[in-house]
Amino acid sequence: MKIEEENKARELLRQGFSIKQIAETLNVSKGSVSAWVRDVELPEHLLVNIKNQRRLGRERSRITRLSNIAKANIELCTRCKQEILPFSQRDLWVAGLMVYAGEGNKTANVSNQHVEVANSDPDILRIFIKFLMNVCSVPRSKIRVRLILYKDIDVEEAHDYWSKELGIFVDQFQNPFIKQSYANLPYRHLRRSKYGTAHVNLYDVKIYRKIMGWLRAIYEYNNLDFKSSGEWLSLARACRSGRQGRRFKSALPDFK
Repeated sequence: MKIEEENKARELLRQGFSIKQIAETLNVSKGSVSAWVRDVELPEHLLVNIKNQRRLGRERSRITRLSNIAKANIELCTRCKQEILPFSQRDLWVAGLMVYAGEGNKTANVSNQHVEVANSDPDILRIFIKFLMNVCSVPRSKIRVRLILYKDIDVEEAHDYWSKELGIFVDQFQNPFIKQSYANLPYRHLRRSKYGTAHVNLYDVKIYRKIMGWLRAIYEYNNLDFKSSGEWLSLARACRSGRQGRRFKSALPDFK
């Protein structure tokens, strides 16, 4: 019986069957088939056919693997959506503060204390604008946007793009800052944004100080050193005494 299977396996191999196909046909292991046919010499056209079949097999396996990953991701996203939604006002509050903690303007210079978040991702900026409007009760009309662009970026096209993405009228945009373009140089930044970077600004020192106060509370609650920031540390020292202290005293809420 074994000799018959071996001869059959060798014959199937000469017909162009793969090791896997032979094993399935004879209902034996691929290891057994490999041992039976290891000394069989095949013509070039069969070798090419086998290589093509292996290549197709690998491609099918890759497609199957990617399909399984996509299905698993869809299921995971569905579960995550059920876990985190609905998105409450407090959730938006914390989300907006985290955006500001990572991307926001923080300065000890009182004359420059204003709300400012910069990013090239409109989704991040939309979250922050929603935070300003819904949590801080800021009218949309008070929000300003300034773009940082390269010379080879069309200003009007960039204004139209960011205006549509952020829901801010173009007449609320400030004059853009234009940087040297590296489009024709070998060290061009290949990951730069097509429409530059947008800075969302709100010139309201009270809201700025409130945001910093909220952030300070979060830092302290999580046993983080909010005063480790160089800007805020210098301001804290200024607030302690003297003429400069009286000048900067109101910059931080209850800073000890």
